[in-house]
Amino acid sequence: MLPAPLRKAGYAFVAAYGLFAALAPRLASSLGVRMGLLGFDNTAELEAEDWYVRAVRAAGVGMLAAGGVGLLLEDRAGGGDDEPEFDAATDDEETAEPDDDSAVDVDIDV
Repeated sequence: MLPAPLRKAGYAFVAAYGLFAALAPRLASSLGVRMGLLGFDNTAELEAEDWYVRAVRAAGVGMLAAGGVGLLLEDRAGGGDDEPEFDAATDDEETAEPDDDSAVDVDIDV
């Protein structure tokens, strides 16, 4: 599991890119095309259609919401980034796994 500061940075990046894509979807889509088609010629001449621009804006709003909710949940969790510790005092014998020497031998005649 990632440490809390790294998770917060990831959520902040997702929210920031979502804000960028929601406010400037044409620029975000042209940046995505240029980065995705890095080895190709004339990528600056490509023009996004209107439906694609709307889809980029909708995805940006979704990313903004997801990053914001992730940041809020991380703040609400507080110091809960550690794994829960095992408490031997509350462990029952019923939940303990049997030792290897307590295995039962079963003979099956065919």
